[in-house]
Amino acid sequence: MNSDTFVHAWANAYNDQDFHRFGELYTDDTTYECGPFGLAFTGRDPFVRHLREYAGAVPDRKFTIERVIADGDAIAVEFGFGGTSAGVHPGLPPAGEPVTARFCSVLQLREGRIASQTDYLGGQ
Repeated sequence: MNSDTFVHAWANAYNDQDFHRFGELYTDDTTYECGPFGLAFTGRDPFVRHLREYAGAVPDRKFTIERVIADGDAIAVEFGFGGTSAGVHPGLPPAGEPVTARFCSVLQLREGRIASQTDYLGGQ
């Protein structure tokens, strides 16, 4: 699978809230880091569990891919994130308010799956 196809499969699984399909794109020992939010996970299961919990905070959330840059097994994805706050997460706006952000995810693949992901956050 080429990098563009892989990234679209990744975004589609997230947007469809198909956490099983999303998790299958990661290695068992994957690492995840998002410094601005102080998040770090080791292992696919803890990371996917976090995403499942966060889904309730912005239930209609969507990734919109803006740019994909690939070099071998490394992929950088610039994307927009948008949805509506459910009002259940202390770091998000009150219920009914929009949640928007720009991210860049750097994905390192190993044997066709994500072995590490580091997210960089733009303006909210």
